[in-house]
Amino acid sequence: MHRTFGFIPLCLLTLLLPLHAYAKNDEVNVDVSGSFRVRYESLNSPIFSAQREQRSQSNQRLSTRLVLATQVSYKNISATLEVRDSRAFLDENDPTLSSNQVNTLEPVQMFATYKPFVSPANGDDVGQAFAIFAIKAGRMELDYGSRRLLAKTIYRNATNSYDGVVVEGKLFDWNVNGVYLLPVTRLPSDSESIDGNERAFDKSFSERKLFGVYATSADKNLKLQSYWFKEDDSDTLATRNRDLYTLSVDYTAAFADGWKANGELIGQVGHAHETAAPDDITQKDVSAYLVFGYLGKKITDSTFLRAEFDYISGDNDTTDDTISNFDSLYGVRRFDFGPTDVYQGMPRRNLKTVGLRSVSTFGSQHNLLLGYKAYWYNKAPQNVDSFIGHQVEARWRYQVLPSLRLSLGGAYLFKGDGFKRGDYSDNSAFMFTGALYTF
Repeated sequence: MHRTFGFIPLCLLTLLLPLHAYAKNDEVNVDVSGSFRVRYESLNSPIFSAQREQRSQSNQRLSTRLVLATQVSYKNISATLEVRDSRAFLDENDPTLSSNQVNTLEPVQMFATYKPFVSPANGDDVGQAFAIFAIKAGRMELDYGSRRLLAKTIYRNATNSYDGVVVEGKLFDWNVNGVYLLPVTRLPSDSESIDGNERAFDKSFSERKLFGVYATSADKNLKLQSYWFKEDDSDTLATRNRDLYTLSVDYTAAFADGWKANGELIGQVGHAHETAAPDDITQKDVSAYLVFGYLGKKITDSTFLRAEFDYISGDNDTTDDTISNFDSLYGVRRFDFGPTDVYQGMPRRNLKTVGLRSVSTFGSQHNLLLGYKAYWYNKAPQNVDSFIGHQVEARWRYQVLPSLRLSLGGAYLFKGDGFKRGDYSDNSAFMFTGALYTF
């Protein structure tokens, strides 16, 4: 297998960097930024493998991610362009490799922003009940609330983006964002092209759309998300014909003596097919939910420790006329269930968990995360034990320079009896190390 890193990203970098010297004036402002990340990952005994011979193998991957972003502003109008180049190497016979990790030379953000002029007449002062702060149109990343429903990626090599319109404003004391989005499908999607780091322009489909509202209270302790997600098959798009309504209520409270608590309740109803197969035309009712909570306290000047739990609906019977597996839409899961990419942490469905997590910050240079989580199936498959296993993880970040950060981490899953149905004989051991340079 032959691969190249590609000269186009380097050419773009050469062309864009001189814009740093662009002279600012009262009319036009040009800002250029970017980053380059390289990461090595290794996993013994994969957690999820479809074929038995893959369950005892070792998977390695070297991934790179180059980000170049430019914003041009003129008065109350701005245009943003962000190009990403995400690639993977050393990943022979790794079944987890997908377009979640490889997305070569792609404009993941191309949008324009209009911000109304500041004046009491259009409601921009604090005394007005309604105001529009910004209108964005084009392709963009979004990161809302707990990030369990709509998020851009941080750990994962390739990101989520959306074509559409976002209106940011306020209603009384609430900050409110209204969204109408066509989620972007990363291309190519076939295994051979992905494995070869080949490229094709990503695209969205009018048959798949998400629209709704994200709102936060004035003190930012209460967050609400309300989304409708609709999709239909077409000649170029095979879907599960999901028609889902999802509502999230997320509340954070601080107590005496430094205690802090957070809880999120998400309900989901609608209709969907069990699979995206063309011959699957059976519409089933969807009824699903997610409950998350934590209680924590700063136990030292540098360390915050919290106890946490998840309770997520699931399904162990695909033959009935209902679906109870929770659908996370376009959320991410690294912060709840461990690293993704090669490790492939647990999916956010059919789970019960309890755990402990601590984050320690030592000065401005060192950040240490330690975590433990025990997993059970919410609804275990027939004749299978409900206990999945114990997971421990650690991650250390070292800010060597303002522009350079090193990282080292890993996870270990002590597999429980719930894995016996697939002859998963060994525990899963994972480690990663990487460097991030920003400019």
